[in-house]
Amino acid sequence: MKIRVLGAGWFGCHVASSLIAAGHDVEIHESSGRIFNGASGNIPARLHLGAPHYPRSSATQRACQEHQAEFLKEYGHLTRSIPVNIYAVARDHSLIDFGTYQRILRDQVEFITLYDPAEFGLTFVEGGVMLGERHIVVDAARAHFAKVLDGKIRFNTPIGEVDSKNYHFTIDCSFCANDSAGVDRYEPCLVVLLKGPADKSVTIVDGPFPSLYVWNEDLGLSSLSSAKWTPFSKDCKTWGEAKALLDGLSAADIERQAQFMISDMAGFYPAVRDLYQIADYRLSMRAMPLSGSDSRLVDVVRVGERALRVRAGKIDAVIQAERIIKGMIG
Repeated sequence: MKIRVLGAGWFGCHVASSLIAAGHDVEIHESSGRIFNGASGNIPARLHLGAPHYPRSSATQRACQEHQAEFLKEYGHLTRSIPVNIYAVARDHSLIDFGTYQRILRDQVEFITLYDPAEFGLTFVEGGVMLGERHIVVDAARAHFAKVLDGKIRFNTPIGEVDSKNYHFTIDCSFCANDSAGVDRYEPCLVVLLKGPADKSVTIVDGPFPSLYVWNEDLGLSSLSSAKWTPFSKDCKTWGEAKALLDGLSAADIERQAQFMISDMAGFYPAVRDLYQIADYRLSMRAMPLSGSDSRLVDVVRVGERALRVRAGKIDAVIQAERIIKGMIG
């Protein structure tokens, strides 16, 4: 079959490469000038263990556990382990207490409880754990798909009609840029890249808290994000509205938001001010699902006679998305 894939992010690139391997004639249309120009290349690419990051969503926990092994089998060479990886429960305003957090983790992942979080430079936390986690090296993943999909991607290509008669199927992997079914809101986002030690990650849970996460060890880069400050808005109901907000930001707007994020992190991990300097800003958009339990599940829906749309879940769900799509197109 002749198949068009919209978007050259993680989901688009994996789905396209798997369909090519299955013998289909596939072309990828990417609206920008490079692979991973959206959320896939601009938001921290951690391989979630489930419960540590999503203690309130059993569905997301199960999905992470089910998908990670198969993802690592195919893409493990694009990942690295994090030497010191800490999750800490905030002392104030957390949605769960540390005792409950430990009980949720106990049956699902191996972890070490920090005897004294202050020894790791943490303040204003009720408790913390250290656990093994891997992250995707974005630049390595981009280079991998550039090689695998060489000659298959049409860059700077307008989307046009999604349900096009020129293809047997169109698979929209643009993070819901063309369809908002099942989407609560679109968040225009900022992630700050910091230059400094790249051997330690600190994630504060569970609520509107920050995360300092390894980005690229070779370049000495870590990402800084925040449930509170990464989104410039949580009120955008359309992709176009979120895009217009991003396009209208000034350098001062971005810098101000970045300083809020640094202050947020410094409240729990003061060393962020002394050991790190801003290296870059990364802007992107994400489609947030209709969920009150912090669910992050991949969703594939039919949006036309010849068109399917993927709402991305966690990155390790790309193979699950492939299975669903192949079942739907026959």
